[in-house]
Amino acid sequence: MNWKSLFTPGANMGPEEARKFINGHPRDSYQILDVRQPKEYEQGHLAGALLMPVKEVATRLAELDRNKPLLVYCHSGVRSKAASQLLLAEGFKDVYNMSGGIVAWAGEKVSGGELLGVEFFIDREFPDVFQMAHAMEEGLRQLYLGLMDRVTNKETQKFLERLAHFEEGHKEMLMAMFSPDDFSGNDETGIVEGGLDRQQILAHFASQLERMEDILQLGMMLEAQALDLYTRLARKSVEGKSRELFYFLAKEEASHLGYLTEELDKLLAV
Repeated sequence: MNWKSLFTPGANMGPEEARKFINGHPRDSYQILDVRQPKEYEQGHLAGALLMPVKEVATRLAELDRNKPLLVYCHSGVRSKAASQLLLAEGFKDVYNMSGGIVAWAGEKVSGGELLGVEFFIDREFPDVFQMAHAMEEGLRQLYLGLMDRVTNKETQKFLERLAHFEEGHKEMLMAMFSPDDFSGNDETGIVEGGLDRQQILAHFASQLERMEDILQLGMMLEAQALDLYTRLARKSVEGKSRELFYFLAKEEASHLGYLTEELDKLLAV
């Protein structure tokens, strides 16, 4: 390694610029690298980010795709700048340090460790993987319908009904594109997208969702958790068909998250 190159400036990307980059590119066309510690990652990270503490980067280069852009971040931008410079010195071309770190990030964040939700999918045959993904879509639909019964605002009820309809359409797309021949159609799991428990969410949020802003914030949190889970699963998947399913789901969750973000932006701008 040429250590002098560690002190050459790399490309910086501000948080808002990073958010536009993420929203404007397919989920499988770039990589997000979180170089903080596991506890920091668990408390909140960018959806789909790969955890690689800065001290491990030099020994884990094989886990990164040299042909895809890398967005690197940490808490405030110091560790990520060091990691970015190391990656540049190792021959990576498109490396962007997110200046200001996650503390300056205004977008959605997700919580939990790298294995959160993974247990529902790993080491299963594709029919079981599809079954669980389909069931999680239904779980989220049922969650939105359940919340409809717990709110009194008509506008909020109508929006929840629309979100439930989105999930029904998503299930139909999954069936058309990926359904195995022996799919049973049994969707009773109680788990929603992202690996979260539906009843726990209902119990926790039902009394806090009278405002449209609250519904949008909850929806964004759920879609971001799902996006994070499916991106992590796509990285871990060794079966091509499962990987294709997970990347498709990640793309769809990114689209849903983008829609909810735009709706919140419009609401707050009034």
